[in-house]
Amino acid sequence: MRAPWRIRSGQGWLRLWLAPEMVLIRHRDADGVLSRPLGHIGFFLFFGADAGLANERLRKVVGLAIDDPSDAFQLVRLDGDELAADPGRLADELNTIGLFGGRRAVWIKAGSKNFLASLEHLMSRVPPDAIVLVEAGNLKKDSALRKLFERERLAVAIECDHDSDDQIRALVRSEADAAGLQIEPETVALIARSLGNDRGSTRMELEKLLLYAHDTGKITEVDVEAALAEATLSSTDAAIQAAFSGNLAVTDDKVRQILAESDAGVLLGYAMRYAVMLQRGKLDMGRGMSREAAVEKTRMRAFMFPDKRVLASQIESWSHDQLTALIDLLQGAILAARADARLDETVATRAFWNIAAMARRSARG
Repeated sequence: MRAPWRIRSGQGWLRLWLAPEMVLIRHRDADGVLSRPLGHIGFFLFFGADAGLANERLRKVVGLAIDDPSDAFQLVRLDGDELAADPGRLADELNTIGLFGGRRAVWIKAGSKNFLASLEHLMSRVPPDAIVLVEAGNLKKDSALRKLFERERLAVAIECDHDSDDQIRALVRSEADAAGLQIEPETVALIARSLGNDRGSTRMELEKLLLYAHDTGKITEVDVEAALAEATLSSTDAAIQAAFSGNLAVTDDKVRQILAESDAGVLLGYAMRYAVMLQRGKLDMGRGMSREAAVEKTRMRAFMFPDKRVLASQIESWSHDQLTALIDLLQGAILAARADARLDETVATRAFWNIAAMARRSARG
């Protein structure tokens, strides 16, 4: 019998018997488990509320399993919905031999369709020189996909929940140490309060902060306020600021987060109010008001608290006619979302893409 593999957990020594049966790996224990070789496990499921963390952990396993994740022969990406229509595709990929040999990883992005038929008959043995990794969302306990991975002896289901405050602080300290930057406990606490609890967003904001402070040798509270100003905004504020500044990548990310938890009509309403607010600021400048006075007056009207420099840039770059066209577009989007609730998220997403695209055109003049 294989010896027990022990990892340190919050409840003392947790014993994980990796044979003959594998169990669910809880969020708090996952990093410890994934820091050790899992050579006899052939199937990995990463799921949970934190999509960014699930993706990060999956990439870590991929990096340990194969030599070059950028090599399409070593890392194959499949869509779960496509597998549902073609269950034999996975077996074909696992039995394909790369041009230069070596291990092979198959990364499956779970969708809305059931692709268990492509997995079940393959999970009785570890694929030769290959592993299968499934990236999924927040699965319930009775999810068929989750139950499959929890019961199979050669599979592992890894829970990826949102980081706690302690975990965020530990991550901040670790990244600062790795970058060779000093940081005081009070600054660590400020950063943790300024960040969200999605690992992907946290990583992006930390990278921005580390880049901002890398020449000084130390991260200060002033650095945090300057570099992470956007992270302190609510998701709705951040989506609007990103869209009206032409940042499509951030816009898309934030809108997806909001629509997973909130109403599309409300989001469109906020965007409409912001466009009207910018147009009034533009009119004030057209009547002879100074740039500084117009920006300050606009901030007084604001239902959010945008950065003064960002607001000034947006008032200057957007023309009156562009804002009028945008307001008309948003009015139409609000009506369309109300008319068919099944399409409201699609309507809102496209509206915000249009805002970002118009912002880019306005910035180019």
